[in-house]
Amino acid sequence: MEKGGDTTLSHDLNFAENRYETKHVVAFKNPKAALLEKLRESGPVPGDENGKKRTGEESAKKKKRVDKGIDMDQLAENLQRLQEDDLLQVVQMVHDHKSPESYTKNDVDAGEFHVDLYTLPDSLIKMLWDFSSERVPTHK
Repeated sequence: MEKGGDTTLSHDLNFAENRYETKHVVAFKNPKAALLEKLRESGPVPGDENGKKRTGEESAKKKKRVDKGIDMDQLAENLQRLQEDDLLQVVQMVHDHKSPESYTKNDVDAGEFHVDLYTLPDSLIKMLWDFSSERVPTHK
């Protein structure tokens, strides 16, 4: 297969157990066709459905993410309450993991970054939720 560069995955091997299992989310930017074919051998590849138009039912389902444990209104509020350094990390996360359907607008002159949370992939929503929840104290 074509070589696209090395990527390091951090891990902990302390050999206290006979078997270890850790799931890692790995995102490929502009993957080559050969890599996509290899990945398809093990299951469906995210993004294969990118060419089809989303129906109204799918669109409505996309807006209901509370059932996955993520309150989109709370996520939006948390993102607004982040410190500047954390916001820079959020912008980088969005740029690195957004899909072709994701809506983002970077207005450098006004110092604003716009994103439609409902157009982001589920994996990125989960990352943003985890990140913002760690950094914003909840008042319940």
